[in-house]
Amino acid sequence: MREWDLSEYAAMWTTERDQWELHRVGDAYLPTTKGDRPMVQLICDDALADEVTMRMLRAGVTVVDDS
Repeated sequence: MREWDLSEYAAMWTTERDQWELHRVGDAYLPTTKGDRPMVQLICDDALADEVTMRMLRAGVTVVDDS
């Protein structure tokens, strides 16, 4: 397994986790900011996106089912 520098994303499941939610679309999750103008955080590397999503899920970030 590859080691990632997750410092750029860590706030999504730690200090700012209440500002984020995971939108479930099919089998995928899209990390999205909450609020009047929600914004999706695109992560272009699938393995990195999976790691960030897994950490957010473990931390109890809210999941919204968009299906």
